Amino acid sequence: MLRKIAVAVVLTLSVSGVSYAGLDAVKGLGKDLGKEAASTAKQGALSAVTKKLKKVQNEKGPIKFKTGKAEVDPACDKTMTAIAAIMTDYPGFHVQVDGHTDNVGKPEANMKLSQDRADAVVKYLVDKKGVAANRLSAKGFGDTQPIADNKTKAGQAKNRRVDFTVTKM
Repeated sequence: MLRKIAVAVVLTLSVSGVSYAGLDAVKGLGKDLGKEAASTAKQGALSAVTKKLKKVQNEKGPIKFKTGKAEVDPACDKTMTAIAAIMTDYPGFHVQVDGHTDNVGKPEANMKLSQDRADAVVKYLVDKKGVAANRLSAKGFGDTQPIADNKTKAGQAKNRRVDFTVTKM
């Protein structure tokens, strides 16, 4: 009789040990799946922000500047308002404003102009639209990343642009 009780206790302890080990493994799996799901969700949100920022200039109009100047044209206010709204909707992301030029003029001057224009967009969004300065940065690329042929006026116009690079904060 005593032997049967001892065997039952040992079996109960063994089964309990397996159960706890199994629960720990399931809990660990849950944590990994939770991290993966969170990462996937953030990646999806990052993609959504990027798409919305790319789309906004097609829908509301491009960000424009006077020729050779780095002043944001006031006619772009609807576009800037939409950009600020997107940033408000997605608070966990940083946006780099990328300034680009065509290849007319000296490369050094184009690099400076593109940086000044990117800075002007950041300043506009911070000062006039209330976007937090730590969520924005500016980078000028000059004429180093054309998206169209600079041999035509239409191609040059496409190359004079502002793009956005979105990253997680």
